[in-house]
Parts: sequence; C-alpha cells; structure tokens
Amino acid sequence: MTNQATGGDQPHILVHTDGKVGVVTLNRPQARNALNLELLTDLHAALERLDADSAVNVVVLTGNGPAFCAGADLKETARGLAESDFWSRYERASKSMGVHALLPRMRKPVIAAVNGYAVAGGCGLAMSCDLVVASDQAQFGYPEVGRGLVAAMVMVTLSRLVNRRQALDLLLTGRRVPAAEALELGLINRVVPHDELMARTLEYAEVVAGNSPSALRVTKYLLRQVSELDSDRAIEYARDVNQMIRQTADARRGVADFTEARVPGGSAS
Repeated sequence: MTNQATGGDQPHILVHTDGKVGVVTLNRPQARNALNLELLTDLHAALERLDADSAVNVVVLTGNGPAFCAGADLKETARGLAESDFWSRYERASKSMGVHALLPRMRKPVIAAVNGYAVAGGCGLAMSCDLVVASDQAQFGYPEVGRGLVAAMVMVTLSRLVNRRQALDLLLTGRRVPAAEALELGLINRVVPHDELMARTLEYAEVVAGNSPSALRVTKYLLRQVSELDSDRAIEYARDVNQMIRQTADARRGVADFTEARVPGGSAS
C-alpha cells in the first residue's frame, strides 16, 4: 500500500508500507529536506497515522536525495525574522516541537535510516528516533551556534544520549561528526555501506517488527519511564509493568508456544 501526504506542488512526505514496516520519506530533496511548516505538518500527520495502523509494528524514517535533513528551512526562518512575526515563528517552533515530542511517545519503535548528512533540526530528528542506522557517508552535527542560534529543542534529546562534555563539544563547536564517530559516541546504532542502507535498515526493522506488538510498545514506554526515575521507584514501576504485561494475550501465547515446543512430543510453533 502506498499513500502520500501532500504539501504544495509535490508531496513533502512519502509514505508506504512494507509488510509490518511503515516507511516515511522526507521529500524535499531540492531543499535538502529542510523542515518548513508544511513538511512538519505533513510529517506529524503521517507519523500519527502509522502509529494508529494496527498492521504496522515499526516505522522507518528516511530522506530522499543526498541529505537526510538539513534542519530548519532557513529561508522560511529569514522571512519570519524580517517580518518580526512572533506568532508565525512560535507556530513553526511548536510544529517542530510537536514532531520531536511525538517520536519518543509513539507506540511503535521508529528507526531512522540516515542516508546523508543530518544537521541541526535534522540531527535532532534522527536522534529523536528510537534506533538509528546510518550510511557510512552520513554526517551529524549541530551548527546552530555558527548562525547565531541555539540548538535548543534538539539539545534535550542530545543530553540524554551522551554525557555533558560530549554534548558541549558538539554544541559549542558545531562540527560535523562522521558516522563512525557517531557510533562511538552512542548517537547511532549501526553504520552500513551507503548502497545497502535501506535494505539493511528494512532487515533490521523486520526483525523488530516480528516481535509482539504489545511487548514492543511496553518496552519502549517502560525504558523511557524508568530512565527518569530514581532506582527504587524505577524497579517498583518495572515490577508493576511486568505483572501487567503477563496478562496480555501476546504473553500468554508466547509462553505457551515456548513451553509446548520443549515438551517431548509437543508441537513447535
């Protein structure tokens, strides 16, 4: 199944499903997939639709063309600054915040397939995904300080991925980080040959998507919750979630399949 969210003369977002995997492609290659208001609006809507689609277990986010995402559309930003239109700037910032906030809240795991450079808000977009697979030609960075700006919203996610000194190094220098270094820093999960990016990412996504949908959802949610609690509260919360998940149909079926496969004469499934 293929569908597209439209924006302007061409769709800013392309969406298709591949088995249990939904694929979202940023589609402004002529602008290096820069995040303008229309793209942010369409992206948010596409992610919400896939999150509500019971046939989809995992979402992959990638970019069309040589870049994953160049961050905010600076032409749109410049117009807003020239017009001194506070509310227009606020609306755009709120749209951006909405996408960055939605990704970790989605019930489905989201995997970024970073096909080129991901900088500024584009880097933040990749970092907001649950897992990141990068082409060996990909680069990451937060160049905002060089433009008199602050990597404000994307700093929130970065601060949860690396330590303070590493974060400050990236934020204060604005330097580009190659994929191999991003892997060492813990910003991404895997680096693959450029020509194999989508094939390898979809293989990865299919492995994740083959697991219990309820277990995937609860695992993602629980990790986020316990990371924000002290140890005592985290283990108590995890205990309660552990008891809850054992009552689901997926858990009962999974345990039954496991035990039956190991009983002499039992049937494997």
